[in-house]
Amino acid sequence: MQMHMRMTRTSRKDSQAQTRARLLRAARSEFARRGIAAASIDRISESAGFSRGAFYANYAGKHDLLLELLAQHQTGEIAAWQALLDAPGRLVDVLPLLQARFDAFARNAEDPLFATELQIEALRNPHFAARYREFAQEIETRTQSLAAAFIARAGTSRVSAEVLGKALQSFSPQLIAEARLGLGPDGLTAGQRLVAMITELLGTGPHAGAGEENLP
Repeated sequence: MQMHMRMTRTSRKDSQAQTRARLLRAARSEFARRGIAAASIDRISESAGFSRGAFYANYAGKHDLLLELLAQHQTGEIAAWQALLDAPGRLVDVLPLLQARFDAFARNAEDPLFATELQIEALRNPHFAARYREFAQEIETRTQSLAAAFIARAGTSRVSAEVLGKALQSFSPQLIAEARLGLGPDGLTAGQRLVAMITELLGTGPHAGAGEENLP
Protein backbone atom coordinates (compact mmCIF):
# COMPACT_ATOMS: atom_id res chain seq x y z
CA MET A 1 0.00 0.00 0.00
CA GLN A 2 2.75 2.46 0.95
CA MET A 3 4.67 1.68 -2.24
CA HIS A 4 1.52 2.24 -4.27
CA MET A 5 0.98 5.63 -2.58
CA ARG A 6 4.60 6.65 -3.24
CA MET A 7 4.29 5.63 -6.89
CA THR A 8 1.04 7.57 -7.19
CA ARG A 9 2.60 10.69 -5.68
CA THR A 10 5.64 10.34 -7.97
CA SER A 11 3.39 9.83 -10.98
CA ARG A 12 1.42 12.96 -10.13
CA LYS A 13 4.61 14.99 -9.72
CA ASP A 14 5.94 13.75 -13.05
CA SER A 15 2.65 14.53 -14.73
CA GLN A 16 2.57 18.04 -13.28
CA ALA A 17 6.18 18.62 -14.32
CA GLN A 18 5.37 17.57 -17.87
CA THR A 19 2.31 19.81 -17.92
CA ARG A 20 4.32 22.81 -16.73
CA ALA A 21 7.08 22.10 -19.23
CA ARG A 22 4.59 22.06 -22.12
CA LEU A 23 2.94 25.25 -20.89
CA LEU A 24 6.34 26.92 -20.60
CA ARG A 25 7.30 25.97 -24.17
CA ALA A 26 4.00 27.23 -25.52
CA ALA A 27 4.24 30.43 -23.48
CA ARG A 28 7.77 31.25 -24.67
CA SER A 29 6.55 31.09 -28.26
CA GLU A 30 3.44 33.16 -27.46
CA PHE A 31 5.37 35.84 -25.56
CA ALA A 32 8.09 36.09 -28.22
CA ARG A 33 5.51 36.43 -31.00
CA ARG A 34 3.00 38.76 -29.36
CA GLY A 35 4.60 40.34 -26.30
CA ILE A 36 3.31 40.11 -22.75
CA ALA A 37 0.29 42.40 -23.02
CA ALA A 38 -1.16 40.66 -26.09
CA ALA A 39 -0.25 37.13 -24.99
CA SER A 40 -3.33 34.98 -24.42
CA ILE A 41 -3.70 32.36 -21.71
CA ASP A 42 -6.22 30.59 -23.94
CA ARG A 43 -3.73 30.40 -26.82
CA ILE A 44 -0.95 29.22 -24.50
CA SER A 45 -3.19 26.51 -23.07
CA GLU A 46 -4.47 25.39 -26.46
CA SER A 47 -0.99 25.30 -27.98
CA ALA A 48 0.24 23.17 -25.06
CA GLY A 49 -2.73 20.83 -25.49
CA PHE A 50 -4.49 21.73 -22.24
CA SER A 51 -7.58 23.52 -21.04
CA ARG A 52 -7.66 26.94 -19.41
CA GLY A 53 -8.38 25.14 -16.15
CA ALA A 54 -5.14 23.16 -16.46
CA PHE A 55 -3.27 26.44 -16.86
CA TYR A 56 -4.72 27.90 -13.67
CA ALA A 57 -4.04 24.66 -11.83
CA ASN A 58 -0.35 25.41 -12.34
CA TYR A 59 -0.04 29.20 -12.56
CA ALA A 60 -1.88 32.15 -11.07
CA GLY A 61 -1.52 34.07 -14.33
CA LYS A 62 0.72 34.74 -17.29
CA HIS A 63 3.10 36.93 -15.27
CA ASP A 64 3.80 34.05 -12.88
CA LEU A 65 4.49 31.75 -15.81
CA LEU A 66 6.75 34.33 -17.45
CA LEU A 67 8.64 34.79 -14.20
CA GLU A 68 9.41 31.06 -14.14
CA LEU A 69 10.59 31.21 -17.75
CA LEU A 70 12.82 34.18 -17.00
CA ALA A 71 14.25 32.53 -13.89
CA GLN A 72 15.09 29.34 -15.82
CA HIS A 73 16.77 31.23 -18.64
CA GLN A 74 18.76 33.65 -16.50
CA THR A 75 19.92 31.10 -13.93
CA GLY A 76 20.97 28.81 -16.77
CA GLU A 77 22.98 31.57 -18.40
CA ILE A 78 24.66 32.55 -15.12
CA ALA A 79 25.51 28.88 -14.48
CA ALA A 80 27.13 28.65 -17.93
CA TRP A 81 29.30 31.70 -17.20
CA GLN A 82 30.18 30.28 -13.79
CA ALA A 83 31.29 27.00 -15.39
CA LEU A 84 33.57 28.84 -17.81
CA LEU A 85 35.13 30.83 -14.97
CA ASP A 86 35.57 27.72 -12.81
CA ALA A 87 37.39 25.83 -15.57
CA PRO A 88 41.24 25.84 -15.60
CA GLY A 89 42.97 28.58 -17.55
CA ARG A 90 43.71 32.27 -17.55
CA LEU A 91 41.03 34.95 -17.43
CA VAL A 92 42.27 36.37 -20.73
CA ASP A 93 41.56 33.01 -22.37
CA VAL A 94 38.03 32.81 -20.95
CA LEU A 95 36.92 36.33 -21.92
CA PRO A 96 36.44 35.61 -25.66
CA LEU A 97 34.19 32.67 -24.76
CA LEU A 98 32.14 34.84 -22.41
CA GLN A 99 31.96 37.56 -25.07
CA ALA A 100 30.68 35.14 -27.71
CA ARG A 101 28.14 33.65 -25.31
CA PHE A 102 26.79 37.08 -24.33
CA ASP A 103 26.52 38.12 -27.99
CA ALA A 104 24.47 34.99 -28.69
CA PHE A 105 22.32 35.70 -25.63
CA ALA A 106 21.82 39.30 -26.80
CA ARG A 107 20.70 38.19 -30.27
CA ASN A 108 18.26 35.51 -29.17
CA ALA A 109 16.84 36.52 -25.80
CA GLU A 110 13.74 38.59 -25.08
CA ASP A 111 14.77 38.67 -21.43
CA PRO A 112 15.53 42.42 -21.11
CA LEU A 113 12.08 43.41 -22.37
CA PHE A 114 10.33 40.74 -20.32
CA ALA A 115 12.33 41.63 -17.19
CA THR A 116 11.35 45.29 -17.48
CA GLU A 117 7.67 44.48 -17.92
CA LEU A 118 7.73 42.07 -14.98
CA GLN A 119 9.38 44.71 -12.80
CA ILE A 120 6.64 47.18 -13.72
CA GLU A 121 3.98 44.57 -12.92
CA ALA A 122 5.63 43.95 -9.54
CA LEU A 123 5.51 47.68 -8.77
CA ARG A 124 1.81 47.77 -9.62
CA ASN A 125 0.74 44.46 -8.11
CA PRO A 126 1.64 43.81 -4.43
CA HIS A 127 0.64 40.13 -4.69
CA PHE A 128 2.95 39.52 -7.64
CA ALA A 129 5.67 41.64 -6.01
CA ALA A 130 6.26 38.98 -3.35
CA ARG A 131 7.09 36.38 -5.99
CA TYR A 132 9.17 38.86 -7.97
CA ARG A 133 11.28 39.68 -4.90
CA GLU A 134 12.17 35.99 -4.50
CA PHE A 135 13.27 35.85 -8.13
CA ALA A 136 15.26 39.10 -7.90
CA GLN A 137 17.02 38.00 -4.72
CA GLU A 138 18.02 34.67 -6.25
CA ILE A 139 19.42 36.34 -9.38
CA GLU A 140 21.29 38.87 -7.26
CA THR A 141 22.85 36.11 -5.14
CA ARG A 142 23.88 34.11 -8.22
CA THR A 143 25.28 37.19 -9.96
CA GLN A 144 27.30 38.16 -6.89
CA SER A 145 28.79 34.64 -6.82
CA LEU A 146 29.65 35.07 -10.49
CA ALA A 147 31.32 38.38 -9.71
CA ALA A 148 33.36 36.71 -6.96
CA ALA A 149 34.49 34.12 -9.52
CA PHE A 150 35.64 36.91 -11.83
CA ILE A 151 37.62 38.50 -9.01
CA ALA A 152 39.16 35.18 -7.97
CA ARG A 153 40.22 34.42 -11.55
CA ALA A 154 41.62 37.93 -12.09
CA GLY A 155 43.42 37.98 -8.74
CA THR A 156 42.50 41.63 -8.34
CA SER A 157 39.57 44.03 -8.51
CA ARG A 158 38.91 47.71 -8.12
CA VAL A 159 35.45 46.96 -6.72
CA SER A 160 33.84 44.45 -4.39
CA ALA A 161 31.95 41.37 -5.57
CA GLU A 162 28.73 43.10 -4.49
CA VAL A 163 29.42 46.14 -6.68
CA LEU A 164 30.66 44.08 -9.63
CA GLY A 165 27.59 41.82 -9.38
CA LYS A 166 25.25 44.80 -9.37
CA ALA A 167 27.14 46.26 -12.33
CA LEU A 168 26.71 43.02 -14.28
CA GLN A 169 22.96 43.05 -13.59
CA SER A 170 22.69 46.68 -14.69
CA PHE A 171 25.00 46.61 -17.70
CA SER A 172 23.67 43.46 -19.33
CA PRO A 173 20.10 44.52 -20.23
CA GLN A 174 21.22 48.03 -21.17
CA LEU A 175 23.90 46.78 -23.55
CA ILE A 176 21.48 44.31 -25.15
CA ALA A 177 18.90 47.07 -25.67
CA GLU A 178 21.50 49.40 -27.17
CA ALA A 179 22.78 46.68 -29.51
CA ARG A 180 19.27 45.97 -30.78
CA LEU A 181 18.55 49.67 -31.28
CA GLY A 182 21.84 50.29 -33.09
CA LEU A 183 23.19 52.49 -30.31
CA GLY A 184 26.67 52.48 -28.81
CA PRO A 185 30.10 52.62 -30.49
CA ASP A 186 30.21 51.44 -34.10
CA GLY A 187 31.80 48.07 -34.68
CA LEU A 188 31.54 46.89 -31.07
CA THR A 189 29.18 44.11 -30.07
CA ALA A 190 27.30 43.93 -26.78
CA GLY A 191 29.67 41.16 -25.69
CA GLN A 192 32.78 43.18 -26.47
CA ARG A 193 31.45 46.15 -24.55
CA LEU A 194 30.45 44.04 -21.54
CA VAL A 195 33.86 42.33 -21.37
CA ALA A 196 35.60 45.72 -21.62
CA MET A 197 33.52 47.04 -18.70
CA ILE A 198 34.20 43.96 -16.60
CA THR A 199 37.96 44.11 -17.14
CA GLU A 200 38.02 47.83 -16.38
CA LEU A 201 36.20 47.26 -13.09
CA LEU A 202 38.56 44.41 -12.27
CA GLY A 203 41.58 46.55 -13.10
CA THR A 204 42.84 44.27 -15.89
CA GLY A 205 41.66 46.24 -18.92
CA PRO A 206 43.36 48.89 -21.05
CA HIS A 207 42.75 51.52 -18.36
CA ALA A 208 44.42 49.44 -15.63
CA GLY A 209 47.27 50.83 -13.62
CA ALA A 210 50.90 50.22 -14.56
CA GLY A 211 51.83 46.58 -14.35
CA GLU A 212 48.21 45.33 -14.15
CA GLU A 213 47.57 44.75 -17.87
CA ASN A 214 49.04 41.25 -17.92
CA LEU A 215 47.42 39.85 -14.82
CA PRO A 216 46.14 36.28 -15.29
